[in-house]
Amino acid sequence: MASSAKKVASSFSGQTLTHFGGLVLLQRFFHRLGLRRLLTRSIGLTQRNNRYSLSESLLALLSPIRLGLGRIESTRLLKHHGVFQYLTGLPIYPDPQTLRRFLGRFGEAGLADFLALHDRLRLQMLSHPRPPTTLVLDLDSTVLTVYGRQEKAEVGFNPKKRRRPSYMPVLCVEGQTGDCWAAEYYPGNTHIATATVPLWEAAWAKAPSDIRTLRVRADSAFYDHEIIEALEPRQAGYTIVARMTRPFQQRVTTAWYRRAGRSVSLAEFSYQPQGWPGPRRFVAVRRPVPEEPSWQLTLSRMGDYLYRAIVTNLELTPLHVWRFYNDRAEAELLIREMKEAYALGKIPTGDWQANRASFQLVVFAYNLLNFDDALSG
Repeated sequence: MASSAKKVASSFSGQTLTHFGGLVLLQRFFHRLGLRRLLTRSIGLTQRNNRYSLSESLLALLSPIRLGLGRIESTRLLKHHGVFQYLTGLPIYPDPQTLRRFLGRFGEAGLADFLALHDRLRLQMLSHPRPPTTLVLDLDSTVLTVYGRQEKAEVGFNPKKRRRPSYMPVLCVEGQTGDCWAAEYYPGNTHIATATVPLWEAAWAKAPSDIRTLRVRADSAFYDHEIIEALEPRQAGYTIVARMTRPFQQRVTTAWYRRAGRSVSLAEFSYQPQGWPGPRRFVAVRRPVPEEPSWQLTLSRMGDYLYRAIVTNLELTPLHVWRFYNDRAEAELLIREMKEAYALGKIPTGDWQANRASFQLVVFAYNLLNFDDALSG
């Protein structure tokens, strides 16, 4: 196994630096973490290609993800980038087809070990510098449209490309650290409750023993009684945005509101949505329609007001329920960053296991940089 550079002088005074300029800092963190050793010792996958070790193949995929190169074909330029190969210690950068074949084998036989390693690192970082007592899990999902014949891509809810097949990643973000605490890949027609319940249960199962309080936040995509019924027996506090069905709109608009600020009024009431096993507590916020329509993107307009409602079991005042939910923005920013900077939307192959493995590598690459920021701070 070739070794990467260990002593490199760094200077950021140049005027023509490319986006490869930060790679030396990334490699320093990999050394500090002992990432090569961890990958080699933790993943029981035998390499067919003797030219590249397991850790070299994984780093050959992780580095361009972090550099934002997008599609695997875009990594061809790294075959002729001597500085990149010197920093990473690769003998020569693998061909795109070699990387695709490796992704398929890795997804089939190595991904479970890789996810276990990721869990250990995540737990280690969450407990730095001391273990928390509260875990805040923010749920979010997105749609990744596909244009070829990718395995298990199905037609489901796709607001931008209707009737196009897609994949549906679902992520669970720790709201205090910004780490992606759990993530999974699903066909585009998967019901949200089918995807969410096992995901958050897996996230809760790997929480530190010091955790005494669990809270969950989610947008209206997760407004489903099956999800709420899974949370309540675990005594998990939740705030989930309600969907504005016609009967619910009537209840929201006729509630008694109390002013909580210059242009915000809040109300709380008990309501049993159709098909739910019982009533739940709801907190609603009302704002006058502004001259600038920025709030219309997130609130429902009815008459002269914009409304949003949250179902919750937290024993907080309506104002504090609203403020607690609004801190959830980290999850939405994470998905946006993964799409724009980590090429989350670039589907690398037609094989399901390879694409799922690529998704988990994107999540790992994001968390590695988040870990670096936490340790540096």
